[in-house]
Amino acid sequence: MLSFVVDARLPVKSIIRGPDCVGKSEDRTYNKRVGRLIDILVDETKNVRRENYNDYSYVHSYPSRDSGSVIGGATCDRQLWELDCWSCLVTAKNKLNDNCGHTHDARIELADCSIWYKMIH
Repeated sequence: MLSFVVDARLPVKSIIRGPDCVGKSEDRTYNKRVGRLIDILVDETKNVRRENYNDYSYVHSYPSRDSGSVIGGATCDRQLWELDCWSCLVTAKNKLNDNCGHTHDARIELADCSIWYKMIH
């Protein structure tokens, strides 16, 4: 059974996240970076939500597996805020996919596992 954690730093819009990827990759250093990815999603969502609350738009960036630096990013649309969509960073497709019928370019590899999170009101 999956367990989820609500990040209390986002009182209006929250992220519920599932288990991390520790132990599922041969690259343990990268596993730690995957944990940092969740922090980046939380922090940048909070920051941009505060600035662009009226249109619910935000951009988040991702750490590079090779360098550990933050690269690229994806702009998620209004529906990811308004709908209760389960979303997943999927390794095989290297995309940010959600079950609302949208696919966003994530530009990141997550070894052989996925990180799940849910955007909620």
